[in-house]
Amino acid sequence: MSLLSKLMALTDRACGTHLALRGKRRYLAVHGSTRLGRDFKVDFLATPEERIYIRIGARGQVNARIIFESRRGTVEIGERAYIGGGTIICREGVTIGNDVTMAWGISLYDHNSQSLDWRGRAKMVNHFYETHGTEACFDEIDWTDVKSGPIVIEDKAWIGFDAVILKGVRVGEGAVIGARSVVTRDVEPYTIVAGNPAKLVRRIERASDDE
Repeated sequence: MSLLSKLMALTDRACGTHLALRGKRRYLAVHGSTRLGRDFKVDFLATPEERIYIRIGARGQVNARIIFESRRGTVEIGERAYIGGGTIICREGVTIGNDVTMAWGISLYDHNSQSLDWRGRAKMVNHFYETHGTEACFDEIDWTDVKSGPIVIEDKAWIGFDAVILKGVRVGEGAVIGARSVVTRDVEPYTIVAGNPAKLVRRIERASDDE
């Protein structure tokens, strides 16, 4: 490895993903004590508005890729959150509470991406073809027939690796989502769910905050 390559690698390790956030920091409000991992990345597929899109609380460790597919949407992450990796795709809103633990490979998707009507899908594919490589590609998408709903993950939840959480889902406080589960409905507080689609496995005892 050349001296330049070594210096670049060292800079990358020292700066984490900060180089990848060049020009995007004005859209983020991240507490100074929070650590952004090397794979933390923010992508705006549509031209962003001049506002805060992402808020992250204190003492977090966040290593996710966050994608905004329209000018709408916000992502809010509470305090002491650990997100080991994965992708958050946002058009409506994603809220992650305090003391939430999320493993790697997790996907949070707050909309359907496409219409359930094949004609709507054909229309969008044609739009992508006609506007490929231009700002209009995502700026001018017609989302009318594409259902969306905010995702909420309440405090103290734990989400296993490769889990998928879809639009409109609320994961209750202290709930546990099994690895590779697909969550399409709300999860009650202090329960364990697993499977595709995720189903109740059992209830768990709520621990005291003092313990």
